Amino acid sequence: METFPSKNIAITWVEKGSLARNLFLSFGFAIITALSAQIRIELPITPVPITAQTFVVILAGLILGSTFGSLSMLMYLFTGLAGLPFFSGSVAGLAILKSPTIGYIIGFFLAAQIIGRFSHKPLFGIALGTMTIYSTGVLGLVMILNISLVEAFTIGVLPFMIGDLIKATLAVLIAYRIR
Repeated sequence: METFPSKNIAITWVEKGSLARNLFLSFGFAIITALSAQIRIELPITPVPITAQTFVVILAGLILGSTFGSLSMLMYLFTGLAGLPFFSGSVAGLAILKSPTIGYIIGFFLAAQIIGRFSHKPLFGIALGTMTIYSTGVLGLVMILNISLVEAFTIGVLPFMIGDLIKATLAVLIAYRIR
């Protein structure tokens, strides 16, 4: 079994490519994030669906690094805000700003930045990035739904922890295979 290399994964991808190539890859990850938002499983206990987006966010951070990984999530956010059907469900354009999922989407940018920055320590980076998504998601739920932090944590974190652990594991395996 191969151990995690001490070298930053992002260096092998980003430093080899031109700016145009890296921007293209960033936009590609924005598109993949949009597609992964369409894979959704509704849960009766929460307004937040299960999607494959966190998987893509982790992969973007690991493969593209902090700069281009986070740029891909900004591209996802702003392209969706512009009105393209990038967000999960029937939410499009500026309506996402009133959606219970807005905190998570903002967290994607921050998480990709963190995961990319710590791609040489992927378990730490992914844990910190995932906690960032959860934190911004919970804050979004509190603000949009006007609920307590405990209630937001109960509906916005607990139902997703096991699935996110599985997605993180798959993302690490894929990133290292690609590398």
